Amino acid sequence: MATTIEQRRKQLQAELMDLQRQVDAMDGKVRAYLADRENKPHPRHQEFVEKIQMFRIDPSISNRQLETVLDNLQWKVHYYHRAWRQLWDNAEMMRRENARNLRTAKTDTGAGKAESEADQQRSIYSVDRLWNLQREKLEQFGENGIPESKDAFVKRIKKRYGQLASEKTENDEIVMTFNKQEQRCTLEIKRKKSDT
Repeated sequence: MATTIEQRRKQLQAELMDLQRQVDAMDGKVRAYLADRENKPHPRHQEFVEKIQMFRIDPSISNRQLETVLDNLQWKVHYYHRAWRQLWDNAEMMRRENARNLRTAKTDTGAGKAESEADQQRSIYSVDRLWNLQREKLEQFGENGIPESKDAFVKRIKKRYGQLASEKTENDEIVMTFNKQEQRCTLEIKRKKSDT
């Protein structure tokens, strides 16, 4: 009887350790999906989180070690879940920003004239303002020719923004800088100093 309880405890501990590994793997799946939604499958992380949070140990085999392993696992998935939610929110915000920038690009080419003036003012800031800043910097450094078209600039900046948005933390902000060697502006992460 005692050996079967020990065997069941060992099996349960192995199952809990496997779930620990699955949490780390799920983190990679969530990040991969948010980076490439068209080619990566949805991670189904919500169901996974619920499965772990609802996990219970059979009282007939429960002991302090198993309870501690389960407790650590549930805290780990709790913190990961919070991080995934933040990543998801950032990705949604970036998608909305990209959609707004796309509308702006259409407006600039004459394809979206029906947009209201207020919408134009909000979205033009993000693309036109950055474009104008680059032109000002080029003039400031004595460069009269523009090395890239506005369309190429918009594509490059959007791509860079997408990369940085997935890397930045809550305390970071994305800022534009001018690279003198490349004679063009780019986006970088600026780390905010924490209050602590």
